[in-house]
Amino acid sequence: MTLTTTTISHRNSPCARRFAAIALLVFFTLSCRAVSAEPLRFWAVTGSVKDVEMFRRLADDFHKKSGITVEVTPLAWGNFATKYFAAMAAGLPPDIGVTNLGGPFDYGGVGGLVDLRSEFKGEIEALESGYYPNVLPMFTSGEKLYGVPSDLSTLAVYYRTDIFDKLGMTPPKTWSELNACIAKLEANNYRFYFGWTAGAQWADELYTLPYGLPRFAMGSDGIPKTNWNDPQYQKGILQAMRLWNMHDSPGRDLGSRAIGMFRSNEPGTAIALMVDLNSVAGQISETAPDLAGKWGVVPWPKADDGKPYNVMGGTTYVIFRKSQKKREAWEWLKYLNTPEAQRIMILDRAKRGDDSTLMISPVKAVWAPENNAFWAKPEFDGQRNLQKVITGVLPTLATTPTIHGAVEASRLEANLLDKMGTFIRDRLDSLAGNANISRTELLRRFGSATMEKERLALETDVAAKLKADYAAITPEAEKLLREGTIHYTERYGKIVADLPTYEGKWSALDTAKSIATALMVGLAILALTIPAYRRHLISYLFITLPLALAIIFVFVPALTALYLSFTDYHPVLPLATARWVGAENYAEVVRSGDLTSSIGHTLKYALFTLPIGILLALMFAYLLNSNLRGERYWRFLYFSPLVTSIVSIALIFTQLFLAGRQGWLNALLLSLNLVRDPVPFLTSEHTFLNCVIVLAIWHGLAFTILVFLAGLQQIPVERYEAASVDGAGPLRQFWNIAVPGLRPQIFFVAVLGMMGAFQVFETIYTLAGKSGDAGARFGPNDSALTLVPLIYHTGFETFEMGKSSAIAYVLFALILALTIVQIQYYRRKES
Repeated sequence: MTLTTTTISHRNSPCARRFAAIALLVFFTLSCRAVSAEPLRFWAVTGSVKDVEMFRRLADDFHKKSGITVEVTPLAWGNFATKYFAAMAAGLPPDIGVTNLGGPFDYGGVGGLVDLRSEFKGEIEALESGYYPNVLPMFTSGEKLYGVPSDLSTLAVYYRTDIFDKLGMTPPKTWSELNACIAKLEANNYRFYFGWTAGAQWADELYTLPYGLPRFAMGSDGIPKTNWNDPQYQKGILQAMRLWNMHDSPGRDLGSRAIGMFRSNEPGTAIALMVDLNSVAGQISETAPDLAGKWGVVPWPKADDGKPYNVMGGTTYVIFRKSQKKREAWEWLKYLNTPEAQRIMILDRAKRGDDSTLMISPVKAVWAPENNAFWAKPEFDGQRNLQKVITGVLPTLATTPTIHGAVEASRLEANLLDKMGTFIRDRLDSLAGNANISRTELLRRFGSATMEKERLALETDVAAKLKADYAAITPEAEKLLREGTIHYTERYGKIVADLPTYEGKWSALDTAKSIATALMVGLAILALTIPAYRRHLISYLFITLPLALAIIFVFVPALTALYLSFTDYHPVLPLATARWVGAENYAEVVRSGDLTSSIGHTLKYALFTLPIGILLALMFAYLLNSNLRGERYWRFLYFSPLVTSIVSIALIFTQLFLAGRQGWLNALLLSLNLVRDPVPFLTSEHTFLNCVIVLAIWHGLAFTILVFLAGLQQIPVERYEAASVDGAGPLRQFWNIAVPGLRPQIFFVAVLGMMGAFQVFETIYTLAGKSGDAGARFGPNDSALTLVPLIYHTGFETFEMGKSSAIAYVLFALILALTIVQIQYYRRKES
């Protein structure tokens, strides 16, 4: 007792309290230093590794000036949105990042980003005044500013001056002049190429904003509306249809091959007029030095009866609301917008050899006369004309505010434009077939006005179809816009205003984690307390880790997703904000036309890939099991897809299916005179899904052959010998011995194949071009929008995570039902 009292007295002595206070102070100081020593996390969506190196050099310079350390993490264009969403959902976003132009609206409107105007009041005004004011609207929501532009892109028109001089032509300044130039070039057997933004619905305001008509607008009554049925709007879209679909373009996304064709002088191949990204000027200068003095660049032509307008692409700087270093992030953002840092970035990108480009800085001061000495540097010699063009067009770059519900409404228009492209191509093929000529010859005659009546009739039909189709989709689009605006105001507007109160609340994920923890603890107690289980304790230790991983990474996410399927939830917001809606998501999914069409696409995919894949695999496995000459070579050939990345394969097949004469398959078909014109494999809704099926069959053959080959080697050789003695030939032996002997393997492959067919995603995602500035596309007119792409689109493009989870569980139910049917069928056959 004495000892205890003495100990307590000692612990409560003034000396002990002082010591504890000093220790606490030291610990707090060290903790603060450790926190302050953490670098500023900066994520950058970039198109080049050299951008990362550039940002790191800038970070070193910034550290010397401010003492702030910046950690640069690169993000690839293809999947940056998913990574940002995952980081925000986990509560671990970076402090500051580079995202696409849509980022401020996608993340900021639901509380993921800092409102720069309120957070840095008194400082942001100076930064805003440094930009051209028309570029900022799309970064705003009401009076809030969620981001600022970082690196802009726009269109430019490149032309061969020598060919233009030979034909007595001048570079176009208006749309009518552009159309006349293309017609004259095609009449003389030269070609026209439209690269960046060709066929892209996100850029259709390039043709409608000259008339002051954005895709969507907020009416004076506060109700959102479309401008689709305005005759001027449709006049602009008709111009887009002409340029995208009514010329003998060598295809889209040709990359360096377009430069090679621009370099060519050979009629029938040479591109004399090219509309593409501003970065192309650097590529021409570096890869085609022999063209020096033979090419020029001019701005995008203006509408004859409209205002000058240039499309704006690019990236954005945003600061994340969950950042603990908002002030440091702001200082870094200001530094990156200084003329000094901008000049470093511009010069760096101009000195990259084949990857050189002229960066379009959004900062007005960079383009001011006082910077003429900078622009006079020899590094810009090859892009001097482009620099003058950009200086002139910067004031015409403009954006419009985004309206809630615009993602789904825009998708309606995107599909309409895809259908218009197919309609025009089919009509061109019909006209060419009737005249017994190729499509190239038809367009040459259009250019020379020898078939002017047919050309005008085609344009009249296109205009009429545009008018009818826009009228048909407008009610649904305006309904989506109204519902999106109301839903945001009533649901997310209130949440965003009071976000801190939700961040500490208990959520469904916490419940799932508690259940999982209780489950694991309960299993451990059972194993330790019950003698019958304790005897196998060593065995249980071996399965503990995989069981724990399964619970953490399968059970918890599945349980949380099941809960989310009954809620209305946005992926950027805390999970506690999920609102219970019961079976409403499932009812909406069943009513949705998207679900039925995606199931149709999925069934088509499965019904072609499974039977054809199994049949081919059976034949090849049977052949490989026989004594073939060069057996090892054939096995390597058939098994190589098994060890090849699906992304690599998709890139190869993209080149195989390229729409122009440069596509490998088209080149073969044309050389064999099997077709008159290149087949638009990946750009037509008629053929895109078929290309996906071909790729899937080829890629899946290796695994299926391996399974069948293993099965064939289990069949006794004596059966084949007996059949041979009885006079059975190879085909009869295959059908009566090999196939029945492989029944378990065929069932196994059929079940796995059906599951895989209903979960196909990567093949479609990569062949369709992945996601980019305007989100993912799953084939023309969403012709390959199967179930998993629909889940991705709903969750990560329209941000309806509850509905996306509901579709996922519908998919689970379908796969489960089909698997049960297959098992029952197999059991009946076996019995």
